[in-house]
Amino acid sequence: MRIFFYVLRDYMRFVAGALILSLFLFVLFDFIHKTTKYFARYKPSPELVFQYYWFQVPAHLIQALPIASLLASVIAMVLLARTNEVTAMRAAGMGPVAVGAPLAVGGLILGVLGLLISEFVLPKTSAKVHFIQSVKIEGEASSEIAQGARWIRNGASLFNFGDFDPIGQTLTRVKVVDMQPNFRPEKILEAKSAIYLAPSKSWRLSDVKTTFFQDSGMVEYVDSKSSIEMSLPIEPSKLEKERRSDSELSVRELKERVRRGERSGADTVTTKVDLHTKVAYPFAAFVVALIGIKFGYRSERTTETAKGILLALAIGMSYWLILNAMTALGKRGDVSPAMAAWTANIVIGVIAGVEVWRARKG
Repeated sequence: MRIFFYVLRDYMRFVAGALILSLFLFVLFDFIHKTTKYFARYKPSPELVFQYYWFQVPAHLIQALPIASLLASVIAMVLLARTNEVTAMRAAGMGPVAVGAPLAVGGLILGVLGLLISEFVLPKTSAKVHFIQSVKIEGEASSEIAQGARWIRNGASLFNFGDFDPIGQTLTRVKVVDMQPNFRPEKILEAKSAIYLAPSKSWRLSDVKTTFFQDSGMVEYVDSKSSIEMSLPIEPSKLEKERRSDSELSVRELKERVRRGERSGADTVTTKVDLHTKVAYPFAAFVVALIGIKFGYRSERTTETAKGILLALAIGMSYWLILNAMTALGKRGDVSPAMAAWTANIVIGVIAGVEVWRARKG
């Protein structure tokens, strides 16, 4: 058990080093790029620039975890072999799989950690990054209505409003159209304004006019009321413009977006692919960590060391090529969302297993 934690410690240490280096290079090159035009144009304060990069740390960590896991697993096993520690472990009765088990456990820990960050931290920090960039740096309005939010379909009813005041939680020019099975209007409700009632999660509509129609489509009669209270499938918190991309939303938010899209008849294939990818991507850290196990089967003092490391890196880089290709196919509808997201993990996992088997036979 002590050897297990010894190898795991080395693996995690190299992961931390790779993440820090990756983060440093990202900030350095992005800052240099933005200094030439973007920062020169908007002239943000040093505090805003710091916040802008600080809140991007979780997103970058999630993106860098797989490559950090790959590099750490290979470097850890190569160095252990170089110092004859792998030979000593095998002489003590440990097989290569036992020697490499800490890599698999470490990769699994990184996968779970990445998933937790992606679900609970990234959605909040990404929202802050976009708010800082769009509102505080570029000067956009802090409250804009989300695209497509003015029209909502719920069953046989259509809901529409003109504008939304986030401070007063008020809608203007509200219209509700109840449709008959033949798509002719059954009744049309029009209100000058509607204010949100948080305790009951309903709306109080003012200056309401309701027009009722016959089956033939002719007007039957018109009813007017000063105010009424009714439920609308409109939540104030979801009306403001969403600046985050699908990859920056939580799984719960993505599922809600899919549900709302299907309810309104919108195409949700792209969102479903992003939903599955959000779960699958963090576990790439586990899959690529398995590649390092192959280096526990031979002495790495041979000339095959460099070739083996390059092959391991090529296998790891193939993950992103496969993932990008499959997600593109998934968003076109050529493959299922689950297949688009998980194929890269499966393929690289199989390749890593084959490489370990070949190293064992060699």
